[in-house]
Amino acid sequence: MMDSGTDQAAMFDALQHLRFNKHDIILFHVVDRKNELELQLEDRPYTFVDLESGEQVKAHPAEVREAYRTAMADHWHQLKLKCGQYRIDLVEADINKGFSPILLEFLLKRARLY
Repeated sequence: MMDSGTDQAAMFDALQHLRFNKHDIILFHVVDRKNELELQLEDRPYTFVDLESGEQVKAHPAEVREAYRTAMADHWHQLKLKCGQYRIDLVEADINKGFSPILLEFLLKRARLY
C-alpha cells in the first residue's frame, strides 16, 4: 500500500470490480509499526533508498521523525478513507504481533457482524 497514487488508483479500481461482483474484500496492511510508521530507529545517520526510483537520501531519524510520522499518519488516514469508500475491511497487521492475534481479533470482529 506504499505505491504511488496512480498505482494505488488502479489497485482500487480492480478491488471495486471485485466488490461489484459481490466479493467480500479484506485488506491486511502488513507493516513493521515501530520502524515503518513510527521511525523508531537507532539514533544514528541512515541512508534511505527509494525502492522504485533508487534515489538515496541521507538523514538522521531524529531530524525527520515528526515530519515522517505526520506524512505516514496522513497516508494511513487516506487509505482508511478510501477503503471505507469502497466498503473494504482494512486491518493493520504489525509483523511484531505475529499473525495469530491479528487474525483472532479480525475473526472475532467479523463473527459479531454475522
